[in-house]
Amino acid sequence: MAPHLIFGTASFGMPMTEFQDADAVKNVLRTLKELGITRLDSGARYPPTNPGRSEELIGEAGESGFRVDTKVFTDTATDGCGDLAAEAMGRSVEGSLGRLRVEGVNVLHIHRADPKTPLEEQVKGFNDQIAKGHCKKASLPMWGVSNVPLPMLEKMIQICEEKGWQKPSCYQGIYNLVSRGMESKLLPVLRAHGIAFNGYQPLAAGFLTGALVNNEPAGGRFADDNPLGPTMRRMFGGEDLLAAMKKFGAEVKAQGLTPVEVAIRWVVHHSALGDDDGVVVGASRSAQVVDTVELVRKGPLPREVLGLVEELWEGVPLFSTPTTTRALNTLSLVRYTIPEMLLRRAIAFVNLEDFPPTVLIIIVIFEADTSRLEVNTLAD
Repeated sequence: MAPHLIFGTASFGMPMTEFQDADAVKNVLRTLKELGITRLDSGARYPPTNPGRSEELIGEAGESGFRVDTKVFTDTATDGCGDLAAEAMGRSVEGSLGRLRVEGVNVLHIHRADPKTPLEEQVKGFNDQIAKGHCKKASLPMWGVSNVPLPMLEKMIQICEEKGWQKPSCYQGIYNLVSRGMESKLLPVLRAHGIAFNGYQPLAAGFLTGALVNNEPAGGRFADDNPLGPTMRRMFGGEDLLAAMKKFGAEVKAQGLTPVEVAIRWVVHHSALGDDDGVVVGASRSAQVVDTVELVRKGPLPREVLGLVEELWEGVPLFSTPTTTRALNTLSLVRYTIPEMLLRRAIAFVNLEDFPPTVLIIIVIFEADTSRLEVNTLAD
C-alpha cells in the first residue's frame, strides 16, 4: 500500500491560477473525486495574497464528499508570537468554519510554531477545539502540527501524556527527493507515537522539474518576472546542487523518464511513507492534478532508477554554517541558533507566494546528530 494523495488548496483564489471563483473550484473538486482524491488541505491564511479566500471558495463550491483539513491562522508579518493563544485560536477556528460552511473540519493544524504562547496552553487549545467538535475524522478527534521543530513536538507529546490529552495525529512537512532529512530524526518519533506524516512540496517548490538547471524558468517560480525569482535562484543555485540535479536529469532521461515523474512515483511508491501517511499535491490548473495522478498510477520505478535517486540524495551538497546563515539572513523575523559546524544536507526551501508583502519563509532540513537548529517562523 502507498500513502494517499491530498490536494493542497493554497492556489484557490491565487492570482494566475485557474481557480478564481466557486464554479472553477467546483469543477476541480469534481475532477478530484473522479480521481479518487477526497481529502483537501487548506489554511486560514490561504492564499497568502488574500487570506481566507481559499476556505471561502471551498464553502461556496458546496461540493460534498470531501474531508477538509485546515490550519490556525498565522500572521506572517510577525514572528508567530500569540498565534496559538486560546483566544486567537478560537477566532481563527470560528472564522474557518464560517468560511467553509461546516461545523467541524477533519484535522486542525498548527501552521507554524508560536514561540511565545506556553506549549501547555497551545495543546489545551487544540484539545478544547476537539471537545467542541471542531476537528475530528469520523468520530476520532484529530489535530496536527506543521513546520514545528522536533524538540517542540516532543514537548507537546510529553504534555499530552502527562495531562491525558489527545496527541497530535499527523505532522505536515516538506519531503521530496532532495529533502529527506526527516527520515533520520523526525519520522522515528512520529512512528513511536502513531503520528502520520503528510509530505508537501514533492517537487521541491518546482526545483525537481529541472526548469532551473536547464535554464528554462519562463512562466515558473524561477522566472525573472516572478517576485521571488532571484531569491529562488539563489536558494537552489549552488553549483554542487545544480550539478547533481543536471546529472540526475540526464540519467533518468536516458531511462525514458523525467525528473517530475521519478519524483512523484518515488514519493508514493518507494519513500519512507506508509499507508497512514499522505502526499500533498498542488496545481494551478485542473489538468496538472490529472497528470500527477496518471504518474502515480504508473506504479513503482525500475530498480536502476532507484539507484539514481539514491545517488541524487547523496549528491545533495554540504553547506557550511556561513552559507546557511546567509540564507537565513535573507529573511525577516527569523529566530535561530546554529553551531559553528557543518550542517549535513542543509537545503533551504522557500514558499514563493509569501513575498511580498508577507515575510519570506524558509525551512532548513538538516541531518547532523549533534547539530541544533531552531527556526520559529516556519509556514508552508
